Amino acid sequence: FLFNWHLLLSPLYIFFRFYCIRPKHCWKMTRRKSCWIATLVLSTTLNHQLLDRATGFAIIVPHIGVTPTHHSQQPPQLRSPCQASRTTCSKQRNRSFRLAAKGAGDDEDDDDDDDDPIDLDDEADWRSFRAKLVMGENAPTPPSSSSSATTTSSIVEDDFDGIGALFEETPASSTDSDSITANNPTMLQGMTPLDPSQWAYESGKIIEQGAVILGGVEQDFGFGLRQQYFHKAAILVLEHEDSTFTKGIILNRPTDLVLEDDVNPGVKWRVWFGGDVQGIVSGNPSIVCLHSMKSNRAVEASISVMKDIQWTTFENAKKLVKAGEAKSTDFWVFVGYAGWAPGQLMGELNRRSWYMVATDSGTLLKELARQGAGADPRDAGLETWDLLMNMIGRQKTAKEHSGGFDDLMLKEWALKHLLSTEAGGGAGLKTLPPEGPSQLTGKKLLNPLEGLLQRNDPFKVGVGSVLRASSADRSPFLLENQELHKSIVLIILDDENISIGAILNRPVTRGLDIDISEKETGKSSRIVLPLRFGGQFSVKGSDGLLWLHCNPSLRLARIGSPLGGNEEGIWKCTADDVVSAVTKGLATPQDFFVVTGVTVWQKAGAKRGIQGEVQEGRFEVIPDKNIPKVWESLAKQEVLSTMNLSLNLAAGEEAWTRGGEGIPPKKKNGGSVPIGGLGEGFDEDDDSLVFKSDVKVSNLSDDALTSWISTFLLGAPFSEND
Repeated sequence: FLFNWHLLLSPLYIFFRFYCIRPKHCWKMTRRKSCWIATLVLSTTLNHQLLDRATGFAIIVPHIGVTPTHHSQQPPQLRSPCQASRTTCSKQRNRSFRLAAKGAGDDEDDDDDDDDPIDLDDEADWRSFRAKLVMGENAPTPPSSSSSATTTSSIVEDDFDGIGALFEETPASSTDSDSITANNPTMLQGMTPLDPSQWAYESGKIIEQGAVILGGVEQDFGFGLRQQYFHKAAILVLEHEDSTFTKGIILNRPTDLVLEDDVNPGVKWRVWFGGDVQGIVSGNPSIVCLHSMKSNRAVEASISVMKDIQWTTFENAKKLVKAGEAKSTDFWVFVGYAGWAPGQLMGELNRRSWYMVATDSGTLLKELARQGAGADPRDAGLETWDLLMNMIGRQKTAKEHSGGFDDLMLKEWALKHLLSTEAGGGAGLKTLPPEGPSQLTGKKLLNPLEGLLQRNDPFKVGVGSVLRASSADRSPFLLENQELHKSIVLIILDDENISIGAILNRPVTRGLDIDISEKETGKSSRIVLPLRFGGQFSVKGSDGLLWLHCNPSLRLARIGSPLGGNEEGIWKCTADDVVSAVTKGLATPQDFFVVTGVTVWQKAGAKRGIQGEVQEGRFEVIPDKNIPKVWESLAKQEVLSTMNLSLNLAAGEEAWTRGGEGIPPKKKNGGSVPIGGLGEGFDEDDDSLVFKSDVKVSNLSDDALTSWISTFLLGAPFSEND
């Protein structure tokens, strides 16, 4: 009896240990499953001992304890951020968490626990501990009738308190994981690891250092028209302070550009686009170098972001290479960053512009390594975004928003800003000076002979000139100022400082009411003229409106005055002139256009106003003989509505087409060929298509114009199904 007394007390001790003397603040961390498994094991052992005593045999009770998976004898200390009192929670230190089905009898409050405290300040990543908790909360609880489904494998995989030392530790195979997923697909919605060490979950609106801001695709207004680099971006938060500032770098925008090294001759540093603040075209670029090195000198020169990921300055990185502590390929170099003012990021989260994601450092490092190994910049990092969306359980959303308008616009942005000139892109010279990118980045080396021909353009642009946007397949207004794509522009001012023009083929949703008295009957009637959007700047004056006509009879009657002194061109008039001319029967209201707003081109530095725009091929001068035909087509446009959007677009494009009659066609790309050719890997024959798609760039430009009109003139987001 005395010999077996300690065994009889063992189940009682375990129950007392786990349920009675638990610290109150760790109650929810109790691992009840471990308790009853241990009790079951000891009780079984006791029964065997009692039986074996009668037969003269003794069975030694195995030691039940925590077996550290690291070389150190003492388990590391982890301090949990979820407890303000900074008390410790208990958990066996383990580098990987494996997803396993929960067996019957698992309590909803099951969490990891044992006697050994874990300090989160050490090498282990406390996010992996939190991820385990999130996974447990999101995993569904099977019905009680499925208790037999609990297997040895699932017990091992879900064990973190040392009880698993009794069982064989066999890693979960991919077949097992697939089986779990197939039987219960919702299991992967909270956390979907690709292998035992990888995890990610959506963290709601928790903004913190080391989190990933993942580009959202469910907001009403996306990044297709503006700031395309934010579309489907994966942004690592480097700094966050609620009251001051949030800073992050975009992880999935690799370029083919390289920085020269003024400390280590011959060393090259591949560049990533980190963001638009102090970016690649900045005169004072901000350069952040990420790495995962653990040497003392590297750690001392760096700031930790999360487990195994640190950042340092470009100067420090070069010094580490000089000292033989690292190679340039040990770093990922990001030029520029993204920044948010206090409360700004939270507001964007509320508008569903982003998803906040927590993930392990290994997943991010693997993606950076994959991109650095030769990913094509024109892919724009979309695979990284897809991976993280799948890992947080948003596969369906990712699939529904794949290959659409915003994706195509992002690829075109990448072609222009991430691919070097030598490779056929628009990001400038492949090799950048050691002091960082300069304002010259993004400029192409032009064929000097072609530039000479441009300067000798026989069409002089001035007041009264009518222009049409470039006819190149790759519109110069694809990524910005989309309202100018296939536009008709009238120049109304051109001096030494600026050029001012008015777009004529963009009617808005408002009309202007004009009361007209009929000359013969004396009856009055109200005519509605469509207002036309002329640009984003206002015109000074009593009403800010610009009245125009192109009627030969009105010219003879001297109604208004010719712009630029061109008697055969377009005339400027007033509202009173319109009423007078219509009342006298000289014209109809449809002979007049009324424009609100203007477009401005500056003349400063390298900018040469509208003349420079023409010389660079962004606009073409419409011959005077084509102006009446252009006006005739523009007169078909009406007050804009969702019902007549297509009609107005067709009439505007017809005017643009008729304006180009007799003008030699432009090059397919609309730009000059760089010296040295288009570059290796650049297929000129396929340049009319968006990279890795069957969509013509010219059609994408038309879609971008439609999207701009829908968004800014109609106030209704553009749908690809419209």
